[in-house]
Parts: sequence; C-alpha cells; structure tokens
Amino acid sequence: MIGKMELFVAWRYLRGKRKIGFVSWITYISAAGVCLGSFVLIIALSIANGFETEVRERITGTLAHAKIMPYRGQIDNYESLRRTVLNHPQVVAASPFITGKGGVEHDNQQEGVIINGIDPTLEIDVTDVHRSIIDGSFNLDTLLSTRGRRFPGILIGSGLANRMSIRDRSEIVLYCLPMSEGGMSDPTPKMGRFVVSGIFETGMYEYDLNLVYISLESAKNMLNMTGVEGIQIKTTDMFKADRIAQDVRDYLGGPPFYYVTDWQSQNRSLFQWMKLERLIIFIVISLIMVVAAFNIISSLIMVILEKRKEIGILMGMGASTGSVMRVFMFNGVVVGFLGSTIGTTLGALLGYTQQRWQYIPIPGDLYFITTLPMQISAFDIAAVYIAANIICWAATLYPARQAAAMLPAESIRYE
Repeated sequence: MIGKMELFVAWRYLRGKRKIGFVSWITYISAAGVCLGSFVLIIALSIANGFETEVRERITGTLAHAKIMPYRGQIDNYESLRRTVLNHPQVVAASPFITGKGGVEHDNQQEGVIINGIDPTLEIDVTDVHRSIIDGSFNLDTLLSTRGRRFPGILIGSGLANRMSIRDRSEIVLYCLPMSEGGMSDPTPKMGRFVVSGIFETGMYEYDLNLVYISLESAKNMLNMTGVEGIQIKTTDMFKADRIAQDVRDYLGGPPFYYVTDWQSQNRSLFQWMKLERLIIFIVISLIMVVAAFNIISSLIMVILEKRKEIGILMGMGASTGSVMRVFMFNGVVVGFLGSTIGTTLGALLGYTQQRWQYIPIPGDLYFITTLPMQISAFDIAAVYIAANIICWAATLYPARQAAAMLPAESIRYE
C-alpha cells in the first residue's frame, strides 16, 4: 500500500513544475496514447465481433443447424424418420433434403452450381431462405415462363442471376450427373428445363453464386433417386448443434447407421480464421499502448534525473527503497488508469450507440450490409482495460528500480 507521504510526493511529481513542464507534457501524451490505444482496440474488436455475428447469422439462415445422413445409400422412409427426429426435445424442426452437383445454362452461358432439393412447406421452418427472396416468390411448383411455357420452379442466388443475366420467370436448363443403381454417378448427364420462380440474396457471395433450389420431386427425377439424402434439423441452441446432432444420431441408432454434420464443422476454417483475426487485431493495436509505455519510461527517467537531489534527501531522511519505488510507480499507474478508463469508456459508448442505432453507413455494394456492424463484448472491454493497466505498470518498474538504487550521498554530491 502507498502511504500518505509517498502519495503526496508522487502527486507533486506527476503534476510537475513550470521548469519541467516538458516532462509533464510527455506524461499527458503518454496518457493520451493509452487512451487512444484502448479506444481503437475496443472499436476494432467490436467491429470484428459484429462482422462475425453477421456472417454467422447468414450462414445459419441459409444452412440448417445440422444434418443427419445414412452411411450408405439413401433414406426411403424419410417421412417416418423425420417424425421420429421431431420427437427429440431439442429439435425444433426437420425437413428432408437432396444435394448434388450440376450446372445451369442460359443464353449460351454455363455455370456450375450445387443443387438443393427441398420441400418448401418444411424448409421454411428449418432455414431462412424464404426470407432472402428479393425478386419473385418462394415457390417451386410448376410456373409459366416469360415464353409462355410451364416448367418446374427453381430458386437461384443474386450472384448467379447477375452473372448470367437471369430474371424472374426466365427459363434455364439444369443438368447434372444422375446416380446409377450402384450409387455411382451415371456418365450420361441428365437435363431439365426450369422456370426461375425467385431470386434470393443471403449476403454470402459463395452461396448467392453457387446454390440453387428445386423441389424434392424434381431433385429425385434429376438424380434418379427414390428417397432423400438426409434430414436437416433446426435445434433449440445453434451453438450446441453439434452435441444435439450427435444425441439425435444416437437416438436413431448410432454411428453404424447414421452420421451427422453441423454448421460449425462445415465452416470451421472460416470461424477459426475470424478468431485468429481478432487475436492479430488485439496484438497489433496493443502496440499503440506499448509506444505510450515507452513514453512513460522516458518521462519517469527525466523526472528522476531532475529530482535526483530530492530523492537523495528523502532517502537520507529514512525513506526506504520500496517507498521510492512506489512514488514513481504511482505515476505510471495513474497514467494507465486515466488513459485506459477514458479510452475504454469512449470506445464502449461509441460501440453501444452504433450497435443500438446503426448510424455509421458503409457501402452496400462492397459489403453485404449497409451499416457498420458492431457488437460490444464485456470480456473484450475487461481484457483491454486490464492489458492497458498492466502495460503501464510494467513500464514503471525499470525507472522506479533505478531511482530506488540511488545512493543518498552520491545523489546530493552532484547537485
């Protein structure tokens, strides 16, 4: 604990006198550096959190929380299996699905796509694709095209529609390699004509460019299947989807019959990269506070050189080395406390107001959102605040030890 005498002396040194006003200015600049570093770091981490949340919501809105698939073959009795899955207390909704690789053709342009066969009436309870329709409707029934012909409906992403100049009710050709009786792809491609019933935009470039949706019956016909590939589910807690899916798998009979995959495992590399990005942001921007810490060291050394006589007198009057160290460490601690408190408060305030009212715009043609996403995290605020104070405290150790190591007689002799 710092005593009253030590506190008084430290405070006088911190305020400085007119003849060492330059040293005081260095102290103020050090506090401003800590404030700026804390402020920028909280804003950067909040933006990273905001983008991660936006990406996660778009992924879970397009993909199901988890999928249950057989190890071999397909599921023929998928309706009864779906009802069995729904009996699990942590499953909110379930729907059958079929996926396959293929391509689309329109006006002599071809693009590769991933075909998703779904039941529209059940899909709306599992994913939010129906809410992403920006043109047309969420309808996979037989529709009338702009050419006056009727074909099954198909949903395509905005990226694919823009690249191939496709509009609502346009006719496109979908082709794929159907499955043979042995479960292998048939080398003879199968083609079918569809009418674009709707164009969706998830905000994820890869999804909007590569995904197409057709009805379950159309997918069976295109891929020569009598059943479905699996059952996709929506869980009560998407962050526990992996454990819930494994529990459902065990509920259905275990690994010998079914295996599961969840949205986190499907996008593991993306979220690992986001975590690494947050760590890099924390380390790089923390260097601002490290620079401020060097300013603290330099200002303390200048104060020590200026106050050498006073330090010698204090030690000659009986002040211990620990007292002298605490006097100078108090300076760095105060600088860190003031800078980090003001910086974290301003950063948290700006982050909260942007998260609440979203008044900072960003270009919608470059990003998948129109306002800057920010999400304040109490853990980030605490981590920044603690790190700033530790850095400032550590910066005082060397100057304080040097001041405490002075010999009283030597300090007074050279004055």
